[in-house]
Amino acid sequence: MKHLIILAVLSLSILSLSCDETNDLVDAIEGNDPDPLINEEIAEAQSYDMTTPVYGMLVAIREDVKTGADTILDVLDNRAAGFLDCQFPEGSELGFQDVVLENGDMVTPLSKLRVFVVPNNFFCEGPGPSACSGIYFVTEDIIVISVGGFGGCGDFAAWRHELGHRYGMDANHTNIGDFRACTDVDGCEFNDLIGFGIIGG
Repeated sequence: MKHLIILAVLSLSILSLSCDETNDLVDAIEGNDPDPLINEEIAEAQSYDMTTPVYGMLVAIREDVKTGADTILDVLDNRAAGFLDCQFPEGSELGFQDVVLENGDMVTPLSKLRVFVVPNNFFCEGPGPSACSGIYFVTEDIIVISVGGFGGCGDFAAWRHELGHRYGMDANHTNIGDFRACTDVDGCEFNDLIGFGIIGG
């Protein structure tokens, strides 16, 4: 009984933490230190010499990523199509077109998007967590994405979330309700939250 009370209090405490605090707690519990800072300048300096087979997204994969390149390229395409099919009535065909957002901004086809794939969570400078498994640099149209994400949430857990930012989700998440159904973290269940598999914005 004592263990159940401790687990309940710990669970409620975790759910009440901010993204920064939660990510720091997750890293401490899992014994993982995030990779060094990846900022816009570092992302821009990569050689984007691979392309995904469907949308032609430009991809750079860091040399220490263990997942095979073909698998990564397929996952990026498949999950992008899934996000577009979910988010927009026009569906996955929007990935080949210019898209005008409600605020009047135009998003170019996915073939213009650059994706930098890294193995682990990394330090980042953004409105949300200090350790990220994904971040979108709007001025450069680059997404940096971690293969690993946070424990229990599946590979490329934040990919659809970062695509949401590209397609109009505010950086500070004020309109996340318009995107939540299509950007929720892949593979994360309530049990993962209890097991500290939490991801921040």
